[in-house]
Amino acid sequence: MDLGETYDWTNPALPDSASSGATSKPSSKSLHPDDDELLLEVMKGQQRDFLNKRLKFPLPLARFVTGNLLPDEILPDFRLLGQSIFPTKEVMRGVKFYVVTFALIYGIRNYVRESKMEIDEDLTVANFKEFYFLPCLCDTLVYFVLGRLYKRRGCDCFNLFLPMVLGACFMSWLSYIPALNTSFKASSIQNQWTTETWIYSCSLAAIVFGFVIALAVIAAKEGILFGRLVEFVAVSLMAVMPLASSPEFHPHHWFLAILIGVHINQRFWWSLMLQSFMWGVYINGIAVYGRDGLMGCDEVKYRAENLQCSFYDDDWRR
Repeated sequence: MDLGETYDWTNPALPDSASSGATSKPSSKSLHPDDDELLLEVMKGQQRDFLNKRLKFPLPLARFVTGNLLPDEILPDFRLLGQSIFPTKEVMRGVKFYVVTFALIYGIRNYVRESKMEIDEDLTVANFKEFYFLPCLCDTLVYFVLGRLYKRRGCDCFNLFLPMVLGACFMSWLSYIPALNTSFKASSIQNQWTTETWIYSCSLAAIVFGFVIALAVIAAKEGILFGRLVEFVAVSLMAVMPLASSPEFHPHHWFLAILIGVHINQRFWWSLMLQSFMWGVYINGIAVYGRDGLMGCDEVKYRAENLQCSFYDDDWRR
């Protein structure tokens, strides 16, 4: 049986087995949105059938678009003395996520430079490895875990990789709009934002609000709305509250992409694509400007003074 043809993912009934067309009311465990390996396969089949039968894609092309370049279960379940030897599929998903992330950081940086768009020319590969690689490694782990990507298909499939690339390019494309060549610092909002900047920003906020409502409605139907709200509030408070009172606080778009993207973590295709898009926004921030601190010069001053750096003398203070 092709699950993609027989199962409606908006219906909470799951197939009893891959060999039977009957459906039954599943247990609460099988309905939980984070226990969805079968549903992910169902949706993959539906997407393939839609491309093949509705859009008339050749079947090999439809399989390529909806399939993973490297299967999550590529390594055999080989055991020695009862212990698994090879990494699990969740680990493989994480490895692929790391590889795709850092490959895109390198590729997007070259693309932006060659396209003559705004970029930090002082950021070299050596500087990135020395100062930014480890923090970016931690960011990737946070996004992978909090975003529940270990429970999703690997990111090396067309319908997840393409939004990621689009998000990575999108923020640089915005630099072609003069009104958006500013930042979210409090001083910039007060002194630099124009009417056009406010219009663009409010339009973007309206789009984000629409997605938030859609996610909330689906979460409410699945009975996880309050849990997701608690999760969002807790993460936001821990990430923002210690810094928000400082006038130097600058929420770079790499930071906002993580803060927002980890909560767009439901299993439905548009949620997965939007989550990939937000990770692309993070990749753009890192590739173009580096992983600059959120406290700007205050952070640099504190570290230089605290570590008693040799260059931090009385003349430098003045």
